[in-house]
Amino acid sequence: MLNNKTVLRVRESLVRLFRFAAVGLWTVAACAAEPESNSMIHLINGDYVTGRLVDSASGDSLWWQSPAFVSPFQFGLASVNNVQFPSPAKFSQPEGEYCFELAGHNVLFGSLVELQGNEAVIDATGIGSLHVDRSILRRMYRWHGAAEVIFFGPSGLKGWHTAGAAAASWREEVGNLVSNQSGAVIRRDFGLPPQARFEFELSWKEKADFELALGANDAKQAQRAFRFEIFDNELVVQRETERQADLASLQTVKTGPGHIHLQAFLDQQKGRILVFSSSGQQLADLTVEEAKPKSVGGLQLTNRAGDIRLERLSIGRWNGDLPRTVETDKSRIHVTDGSIIYGQLKSFDAAQHEFTVESNSTEQRIAEDRVQDVFFSQEAPAAVRTLHALRAAYLSGQRVSGRLVKVEQNKILLKCPGIREELVAPIDGLQSLTMVDPRDTTLASNTPAAQPAVAVGHSGRLELPGAVLRGNLAETEQADANCLVWKPARSLVPSALIQGLAARIFYRDLPPSPPKPPTQQQGRGVQQAGVVKVATGVKVEAANPASKAGKPVLHLRSGDTIPCDVTGMDEKGVTFTSANTDTTFIPHTQLKVLELFPGVNGLPIPKTKKERLLMLPRMQRDNPPTHLIRSIDGDYLRGRIVSMDEQQLQVEIRLETKALHRERVARIIWFHPDELSETAKPPSDPAQAVGARVQALRRLPDNQAVPNGNRLTFIAEQVSGNILSGRSEFLGVCRVDLQQIDQLLIGPTIEQEASTLPFQWRLKSAVDPLAAREDGGSSGDGAEGQDAALVGKMAPDFELDMLDGARFRLSAKKDKILVLDFWASWCGPCLQVMPQIDKVVEEFADRGVELVAINLEETNDRVKATLDRLKLEMPVAFDRNGRIAEKYGATAIPQTVIIDRGGKVVRLFVGGGPRFGDQLRAALEAVLGDNPDTATKSEKPDAERTNDKPVEGE
Repeated sequence: MLNNKTVLRVRESLVRLFRFAAVGLWTVAACAAEPESNSMIHLINGDYVTGRLVDSASGDSLWWQSPAFVSPFQFGLASVNNVQFPSPAKFSQPEGEYCFELAGHNVLFGSLVELQGNEAVIDATGIGSLHVDRSILRRMYRWHGAAEVIFFGPSGLKGWHTAGAAAASWREEVGNLVSNQSGAVIRRDFGLPPQARFEFELSWKEKADFELALGANDAKQAQRAFRFEIFDNELVVQRETERQADLASLQTVKTGPGHIHLQAFLDQQKGRILVFSSSGQQLADLTVEEAKPKSVGGLQLTNRAGDIRLERLSIGRWNGDLPRTVETDKSRIHVTDGSIIYGQLKSFDAAQHEFTVESNSTEQRIAEDRVQDVFFSQEAPAAVRTLHALRAAYLSGQRVSGRLVKVEQNKILLKCPGIREELVAPIDGLQSLTMVDPRDTTLASNTPAAQPAVAVGHSGRLELPGAVLRGNLAETEQADANCLVWKPARSLVPSALIQGLAARIFYRDLPPSPPKPPTQQQGRGVQQAGVVKVATGVKVEAANPASKAGKPVLHLRSGDTIPCDVTGMDEKGVTFTSANTDTTFIPHTQLKVLELFPGVNGLPIPKTKKERLLMLPRMQRDNPPTHLIRSIDGDYLRGRIVSMDEQQLQVEIRLETKALHRERVARIIWFHPDELSETAKPPSDPAQAVGARVQALRRLPDNQAVPNGNRLTFIAEQVSGNILSGRSEFLGVCRVDLQQIDQLLIGPTIEQEASTLPFQWRLKSAVDPLAAREDGGSSGDGAEGQDAALVGKMAPDFELDMLDGARFRLSAKKDKILVLDFWASWCGPCLQVMPQIDKVVEEFADRGVELVAINLEETNDRVKATLDRLKLEMPVAFDRNGRIAEKYGATAIPQTVIIDRGGKVVRLFVGGGPRFGDQLRAALEAVLGDNPDTATKSEKPDAERTNDKPVEGE
């Protein structure tokens, strides 16, 4: 049994608990110039779009200006779910003598001017004088700031940490923390004192199965903390320690949607928790001690199953006074001396600063400075329950709800039930605007709310950064540079997209790509006379390729893919016919690929073979190949197509023209000189300077299979019904039926998509030789060639084919000093130093020095011819794909590398000159001085240089 003194102290604790939950509503610090520019409106169909509220003179809709659109949208209130606003840098505390809690969870701060009969006059901070119907007053208490507040929120995810199997499943909705993923955990360290007060609200839509642990910073601590949980449709508070365990039932939880609003007083040192309802009714007093009590500063919320929403969390300091039980269903006044007067507050005399209270037909006057807290009748008139439509919630957690009148000059005007004047709510500092019931049109005004017009065009889903809007392209009466006008399904008006915007419209979501067939063992390629033949190990039937392939397809550098009938090719371009465009000719500069038989794909080419096909030797840079031709059985041919008709191709290969049967050609790939640059871009279309550039994407039926579908790029000019039309410089007039396409790409999205398309094949120049040094100077001490990063490191092992048919493996020569010479026949400086290197190495042959000349990406015949011309006989290894040169950093040649008997790189020279032999001789003398025939071997164990080690090479 609690004595009166204890009861009074507890009552004061409860008063402070309610007090610290109220933070400023109207007095907020200045934010950025347009704080709402990062705001987001959410519609009832799940769509959303960033932007800001703009002025509207009517109360049945919100006007919303998105930075992606020219003009604002008009969303009827019946279509709006909520609006979320960004957090300001900071906000100040409210000012006023009292905090007024009204029906509908509304809160105001200010002073009481008058209280007579059925009306109170409140001087609300930042608003002015308001005449408030007494029936909507719920509570008023003296406001002394929030000095005892530790946290009030949640106000979004910032500062919280997620964990568990579904760590990424927590999201923010109008400041609330929400999850519908089983096992989702969220926690935060608040630096809780040993004694703390909590007030929290949790809700769910489907099923309640959660755990809220007070005093827990991790999962292990949560198991020993006081926890609120659901046990067999009962909400309980419980704790388990090494010494004892106990629980208390709080309330029954029904199946389906639900909500709880509780207060808790926690003493971690004593292991005690007291739980109260929101009105102050005690529900539990539980003590579960532990052997070594300690204070933990955090809180953890776990969604075990179903869904959970943390709507409110208040944390403050507690002085340890025990709360008392009060008669919560009666009007009462809490006096500063701790006494409670049950009765009706009749009036307030502002001049005398006195309240008049009637109790048991007796009136008494109480000085204002003695009144701490006033609780009014809890009955709410029907008007309050039916007219609330729009709820404005501030970052402070305060709310004002009512019927929207208009939005004007960065303020929202609301007509709140029970308040005579219109309430002006500033947009600055808002956390959210929420429709209490957005589907109930009677909440918005006395007339039916405006409804969106029925869409007249083909519906799609517009996606761009910060927006997803279902709707349709609105018709434009005449050709217009800004004809992309989007009409969201939930907006009363359309708006044109900003020029240059990256976006896409989904009319049909593409099905997932079918799984790739299992790859077969792929054989070696053989390079002869400009032809690379890829033996796939699987025979490709090609006797009648037309029976398996679809219509020929042109791939443009812009990413367009156009099914067509190709009638011919000459030195200017390709002639064709297509139902998608009126043009019949495309110049070579715009073409990337022609698939004559797109259904005959064969197996993918190995990476090393592809790299070889795309390597451009130095000798061919003045006259590079312009085409890569793939036969239906997997052969590749580089050259220049002179012409093509319905029967054959005329191809120029090394100044010799050859004829190929067209029926044997599956694909032609174009090489463009400007693509040798890493930053190369397709030639620009002058028409792109005006109007919106779009690309229509359509996936064709299986019997017309085309990689990535049919793509058509043009400048949009007009929308008529379901037909989008425009013009391309190269394709002429273009038309697409929106009902027949899957996606419409807009602006920069086209280039982003094109970069991921197949056939992004580009020639790559072979490594350049380093200019020969004329001085060929040498210090004579053999110390040169030690600046390279590879010097002092173990030489990368490799195995290559030799000119004489043998195989060379570096690790097999661990008892030798090796000189590697990276060279090519087209490299003049290489040919200058090769005789010098051969001569010097021969001088040291009896001392265990050997030479291996590593040729880069050339044929056997060319190497033999070069050696015959130089009258040299030296061992040559073939680095056919340049991989070994890459391992040794040979980005310029000639490059000469000396490797000691321990397998380390000891010298590395790039370049040469007429006296390079002197440098090499001095270097070998120095290396042999450190590594005589009887010298120690490598510091690295022999086991690491055995023939079992993986090596680079072919």
